[in-house]
Amino acid sequence: MRILVVEDADVVREAVVASLTRAGHEVVGEAIDGWQGVQEALACRPDVVVTNWQMPHMDGIEATRRIREVYPEPAIVALTSTGDEIECDAFLEAGADACVDKCDLPGALLVALEKLERGRARRFEDARG
Repeated sequence: MRILVVEDADVVREAVVASLTRAGHEVVGEAIDGWQGVQEALACRPDVVVTNWQMPHMDGIEATRRIREVYPEPAIVALTSTGDEIECDAFLEAGADACVDKCDLPGALLVALEKLERGRARRFEDARG
């Protein structure tokens, strides 16, 4: 899958990118805040956006909302540092497809991506068949 990673912490962003690349995904863009994430989503047209919650200039929840408005096609996976249900609910209401606690990286992220990919494959098969 073609993935955009939106994360302000360099060490976390680099670790996520490395994990995704090792798992065979193509990281097509990186952004350090929500505003840049929205711009990158439009520029690189990813299949999936992986976004953090707390970032400067625009948080991940608002970035998710805006990406859905201007480019609704990608799946969006939210990264949280707390695993808080209220935070995840806010992401889901904004249009995210999945929520993953950073404490569970990279395993939980890769599982979420696998589930999203399988779900999309079924939808594509249904549309063709």
